[in-house]
Amino acid sequence: MTQSVQKILSAIFILAFSFSSSGQNIYVSPDGNDKNNGTREKPLASFAKAKGLAQKAPVDKSVNVVFKDGIYYLPETILFTPEDSRDPASPITYRAEHEGKAVLSGGLSLKLDWKPWQKGIFKAKVPDNITIDQLYINGTRQRMARFPNAVTGKNVFDTWALNHNAKADSLTDPLVKNRIKGWKNPEDGYIHAMHSYLWGDMHWKIQGRNQDGTLKYEGGWQNNRPSEMHPLYRMVENVFEELDVAGEWFYNTREHTLYYLPASGTDLKTAKVEVVRLRHLVEFNGSKEKPVQGITLKGFVFRHTARTFMDNKEPLLRSDWTVYRGGAVFFNGAENCTISDCEFDQVGGNTIFVNNYNRRITIRGCYIHHSGANGIAFVGDPATVRNPLFRYGNQDFKNLDKTPGPKGDNFPEDCLVEDCLITMTGRDEKQTAPIHISVSHKSGLIIVLSMMFPGQESTSMKVHLVVILLRIATSLTPF
Repeated sequence: MTQSVQKILSAIFILAFSFSSSGQNIYVSPDGNDKNNGTREKPLASFAKAKGLAQKAPVDKSVNVVFKDGIYYLPETILFTPEDSRDPASPITYRAEHEGKAVLSGGLSLKLDWKPWQKGIFKAKVPDNITIDQLYINGTRQRMARFPNAVTGKNVFDTWALNHNAKADSLTDPLVKNRIKGWKNPEDGYIHAMHSYLWGDMHWKIQGRNQDGTLKYEGGWQNNRPSEMHPLYRMVENVFEELDVAGEWFYNTREHTLYYLPASGTDLKTAKVEVVRLRHLVEFNGSKEKPVQGITLKGFVFRHTARTFMDNKEPLLRSDWTVYRGGAVFFNGAENCTISDCEFDQVGGNTIFVNNYNRRITIRGCYIHHSGANGIAFVGDPATVRNPLFRYGNQDFKNLDKTPGPKGDNFPEDCLVEDCLITMTGRDEKQTAPIHISVSHKSGLIIVLSMMFPGQESTSMKVHLVVILLRIATSLTPF
């Protein structure tokens, strides 16, 4: 094919795309300017500005908001409200121009002046208004300073190989007084521990030291049937004195100083430094009376959301689960909205959360991996359930409300998860699932799961294993 023919075909493709569905196209680029008019030649710079321009588009025409390749660091969560809604006959699609090449990030890229400190550790001043939940160097997530340290190939807190008969070991116990004594300011550190029966985990925020040399802390509410900490499987992170192996970091919030021990060969003068700030990247915020409608997100990579394990408090029905109602993408009061062909890369909490009233939410063809908590969660309002029971136990059978059906409709319904590859969820919270369903009524969910075997870290290795037709009862407990 000659170059001239290729140019003609390319022009035809662009023209066809520009006038597809007789709609309007709005273009966004990391190199754009929000003072531009949003054409291909003069793209906008931000998601927020493009969303505002899309609101003004004719309601009887479809709209495509096209994001050129690059990283879009979101200064705040993108919020879709009923004012952004479109009729399903003329929907709006926010899409990557090239699938997987436009990244929506809840982080921030920092230019830091690193200086050697001691024992191979470098330090740098960070702007006063910056909070840091996670640190990425050259695109790779680094570890908070911790004890015990991580060990390659281990599957419990990346330190131990799972053994149901494991006993306490004082050499790896982070809570012995002699180790605690060496921590100057343990405040703001975290304790993570497996449940004593290993069906989940719990988390605590360190508040200081008691007079007897033990730690003062609060938390442990992340399990609906809590227990004592597991005698062996527990760790402490975000303690400065435990910064002792390559790849670990500590952020001193009082001095606004970041400390980091780089791996051999890492040049911090040229390294890309990213920190994580936002919990949610995109929210759909409507109601039954005024839902958010007709919006599709397509082809993006979602990255860099903060962990939420300390906010995982709400007990779920008839289970030992608790939940945090939030995620990298959060649906609350939406109808006929879709996420398709997107990648969710190492988000800190839940990936996609469909909360309370939602109808016909579709999640199709997505790759979800290394999430801090659940992959996709559908959780309705327990107030719609007759005779709710939050923990296992006796029921008052004499006073049961036997009225058929739920007490309301504040729950997800008619939602679809199809052809999604979901792997390595629960990286920071252990009582999670690739797909989590609770209090979802008449969902009729058809789930086509693409699963990956351990160690096969390529989307090309996915295998379609099973198609499951589920009829979800009102009081369904999670699985």
